[in-house]
Amino acid sequence: MTNKKRLKVVLGYLYTQLQTTVHKFWICYYTLKYCFNSKYKNQKTKLFLRSIIHDFSKYGWTEAKGFATTIFDLKTSTYGTDEYKELLAKIKPCLDHHYSKNRHHPEFYESGIEGMMELDKIEMVIDWRAATRRHKDGDIYKSLEINQKRFGYSDKDKEYLKSIVETIV
Repeated sequence: MTNKKRLKVVLGYLYTQLQTTVHKFWICYYTLKYCFNSKYKNQKTKLFLRSIIHDFSKYGWTEAKGFATTIFDLKTSTYGTDEYKELLAKIKPCLDHHYSKNRHHPEFYESGIEGMMELDKIEMVIDWRAATRRHKDGDIYKSLEINQKRFGYSDKDKEYLKSIVETIV
C-alpha cells in the first residue's frame, strides 16, 4: 500500500468516525422529535435509549475499515443508483457485520421488515431520514419508494412508514 493510499484510509477512518457521530446526533434529534410529535405512547424512553446506542458498531474497526475506504465516494453518490450499489458491494463484509449487530435494519431479520417490531421500524425510518442528510440530493420520500422495491414491503406498510416520516420532517 502506498503512502498516499494509507493517508486516504486514515483520513477516511477519521472522517467515518466524525460522520458516525454527526449521524448519531441526527438520530437523537429525530427520535426526540418523534417522541414529542407522535401519538405513540409506548416505550418512548426505550426508543430514546436506542437512539443513544444507535450504530455503535460503526465505531469498531470491523465496520470502520470498510467505510474508511469508500466514505468519500459514498458521500458524492446518489442513493439507490448503480454507482451507490457498487460502492456497497465493495464493503459487503462490513455491511453484513453492521446489519447483524443492528436490529433497525431489515437485513437483521430472516423475514426482513415483516420480522421487525414497531420500535425497530420507527428507528429504521429515523435512520433513513438521518441518512438522507449525508447526500446533497437526499430525499426521505424518494428513499421510501426505493426501499419499497429493495425490501418488498406493501403499499400499506409504506403508508405506515410515511406516517413516521410525517412526525419528524
